[in-house]
Amino acid sequence: MEELTNWVLDLRGSGWSFAVVALVLLIGGVVTFLPSQSLVVALSALTAGDQGWTALINLFGLFAFCVVGMVLGDIGTYWLARGVGFGKWSWMNGRRLTAVRTRVGDQLKTRPKWVMVTVRLLPMGRIATVLAASDARMPMPRFLPLSVLASAVWVGYAVVIGAVFGSFSTDNPLLMMVLAVVTAIALGLLAQVVNGWLEKLTDRRKADVAS
Repeated sequence: MEELTNWVLDLRGSGWSFAVVALVLLIGGVVTFLPSQSLVVALSALTAGDQGWTALINLFGLFAFCVVGMVLGDIGTYWLARGVGFGKWSWMNGRRLTAVRTRVGDQLKTRPKWVMVTVRLLPMGRIATVLAASDARMPMPRFLPLSVLASAVWVGYAVVIGAVFGSFSTDNPLLMMVLAVVTAIALGLLAQVVNGWLEKLTDRRKADVAS
């Protein structure tokens, strides 16, 4: 256990570890099953264990790397969908993902910022918003700022969760990492449940109005 702890601590403030997480976020634009959020939260918890300004500087560096990786991944997914019809492939048209894409597409014209940011915080939300933007033929000059905004909010959310736990106790870095990741997963599941309830409520209201 001591060797594992020392190995994990060596990752603290490491530029290559930031680059690896950024690469995972880039690839995660297409490979949706990668544990992107868990990696960001875990590394944030570990990085926050540094002292004073070192922790803040490293957390900002992690934030910057992750935002760049996520935005590049969004751009790649967007052009894959536009160029080779990636969004039409069978494994990109599951029931849940298709439902989210449809809802996002319906709202992109009226409140794009709100939709791109909030939906991304939900499971499968990132790929759904990017594919919906591609489906709507959203111009890249309009899509890119929305991607940067949504990515910054998503990464900031994950970094803050990790940093809170990591700064709470520097004596048990592995425990703090695990607690931070479990909390992030629990919050994501809770958000999904609440979102599902709100969608059902909205559908019922629309049905009542129509009748």
